[in-house]
Amino acid sequence: MIPRLEDLAVFLKILARSASGQKMSAYVSFITGPRRSDEADGAREFHLIILDNGRTRMLADEEMREALYCLRCGACLNVCPVYQKVGGHAYGSVYPGPIGSIVTPAFAGLEKSKDLPFASTLCGACREICPVRIDIPRILLKLRSDWSEAERGSTTGPPLLERLAIKLWAFAMRHPVLYNVAFRVPALLQGPMLDDGKFKRLPSAFDGWTESRDFPPLAKRPFRSMWKDKSRGDR
Repeated sequence: MIPRLEDLAVFLKILARSASGQKMSAYVSFITGPRRSDEADGAREFHLIILDNGRTRMLADEEMREALYCLRCGACLNVCPVYQKVGGHAYGSVYPGPIGSIVTPAFAGLEKSKDLPFASTLCGACREICPVRIDIPRILLKLRSDWSEAERGSTTGPPLLERLAIKLWAFAMRHPVLYNVAFRVPALLQGPMLDDGKFKRLPSAFDGWTESRDFPPLAKRPFRSMWKDKSRGDR
């Protein structure tokens, strides 16, 4: 919804061009209300129902209210490296992509959608492309911090498997040789698990992402190795 008819030209321009580069979007509806006394056709009454769906809570939060600027243009989805790989339905919510990782926790609760804020590389591409300049990475970091604080204050804390995985990851990060092996070995052993060059099914621990989208194979060469070759070539 726009506040005035005079704002229509501006909104149409940034919405359609940010989403698909078109001059006009197919998802714009013009509603004038009930028919007037001099009109023969049209609705007798017009009722507009607006669902709050948690937006009032977002508006009251100084750090979260920025997400309400969203025009639903989809520009952040188009540039997101994570969304490009996993697709929409794998997010398990109506609103996918970077902006969906913000509004879904706000609407459904962070506990039910705690994984979404972490499904981001925080590269900043969504912030750069957003026509209304929503600082999506900053808000995702806030949600991550909120969830970490909630887990720290709980009696149980993170699941045992998650704590173990983090400790193993931290140990590997402190040992370069082990770090390199940890990336190379899975890439070499993934062959039998691939179907037509992709993962068709992953364990349930991955929250069923492959139920709606294939998972790409691991790179045969790690990024560090490719970067070294590129650096040598630049010299």
